[in-house]
Amino acid sequence: MQKFVRFILVLLITVGVVMLGLALYEPQDLPVTRSILIKAPKEVVFEQIVKFKNWTNWSPWYLSDTAMRMTFAGTDGISGCSYHWKGDENKSGEGDMKNTGVEGTTMNFDVSFTSPREGKAFGSLVVKDTLGITKATWNFSMHFGFPLNAMNAFLNMDKILGGDFEFGLANLKKYAESHSVIAPVIEVKEVEYPAHIYEGIRKTVGMSDMMKFFADTYAALGKELGPRITGPASGIFYTWDTAKKNSDMAAVFPVTDTTKPATGTVILHAGPCRALMAVYKGGYSNELSYHNAITKRLAEKGLKQNLVIEEYIAGPHETADSAKWVTNIYYLVQ
Repeated sequence: MQKFVRFILVLLITVGVVMLGLALYEPQDLPVTRSILIKAPKEVVFEQIVKFKNWTNWSPWYLSDTAMRMTFAGTDGISGCSYHWKGDENKSGEGDMKNTGVEGTTMNFDVSFTSPREGKAFGSLVVKDTLGITKATWNFSMHFGFPLNAMNAFLNMDKILGGDFEFGLANLKKYAESHSVIAPVIEVKEVEYPAHIYEGIRKTVGMSDMMKFFADTYAALGKELGPRITGPASGIFYTWDTAKKNSDMAAVFPVTDTTKPATGTVILHAGPCRALMAVYKGGYSNELSYHNAITKRLAEKGLKQNLVIEEYIAGPHETADSAKWVTNIYYLVQ
């Protein structure tokens, strides 16, 4: 009996040492990547991936478990939005997915699985033009913390999930190509931007916190400034740092009376000067194409931008219907 117990102890110690060695050697993240070429404008494809409510059109897990219940939070398509899903225990399980940042036509996300097993993952969905065809790439990494990552020596995550991603991207291709629309013609105009006096809050804000910063600031400013406001809520952007994922920016209202600024606000001046501008209509997830059109025109004319100003003629504060949102985008020229 003692020999048997000794054998078991030695076996357990040996297994423990082996597993510890594997945990020190094996990576904690197991990546899976799949891509597909789609004959549809990248704006159409990006609209499908950046808005979680559109995932029901192509998600491999939803299409295999259509009874899945999904609950959405936040402004769909904007950093910070999320959804909770609960489906068949043997198919989709339960968990949460969160949009952790939108950079151009890339959406980053985090996933938390709660059933049938707990787990963490992260990744991105990327849309790019490739020789006139849209390339969609799905990047995913399953995370196993130390020492559970020892099991990665026996897991082939690419084989386990690769088929699902291929199925999902094939669905995305089929849906986008059958619902393809012609990308809007973006009219960029050269205008004279008149002198403006703005009052508001200026600070460096993380890209994932911008919507909350705008909403909170405009609500407070509306109460403080009251009848002194002479125009639409506006955003002034001094920098846009994609590496640090933040912006030196200001949430402001145009005013004329600056004799008694509200506590904590700053007075900012812009114009008169030359500017390039475009009028954007719709939800903010597709606004980047308009900024790109203006910066392209700046380069063509050999002009250098100063400030970027957005005037929110109509937005979430007027209507929940994003199709009715209107934003005037100005690139002030030095």
